Amino acid sequence: MRSFLRKEFWDDRNKPILFIQWVLTIFAIILYFQTYDSIDYFYSGIIRLNTGIITLLIAIENYIVKKREYIFWFILTIMFCGMGIDILMN
Repeated sequence: MRSFLRKEFWDDRNKPILFIQWVLTIFAIILYFQTYDSIDYFYSGIIRLNTGIITLLIAIENYIVKKREYIFWFILTIMFCGMGIDILMN
């Protein structure tokens, strides 16, 4: 646990993004299993917004590493966030 809190861990630019992705993924999995039996569109919208944020972090990570596929992930971010906002608005 101490190695996680050291400054060397946070010096690498991708590791904090990866940590946030894991936290959001675990949150989405827990939310999915808690709402598996209910028909509530609010939680479905929250899960899609969460997925949109995760794909945005993947796009940022690919942009930092200089991969060209960050455009694909950015388009997926717009799609997931759009679906989530549409579900939350209805």
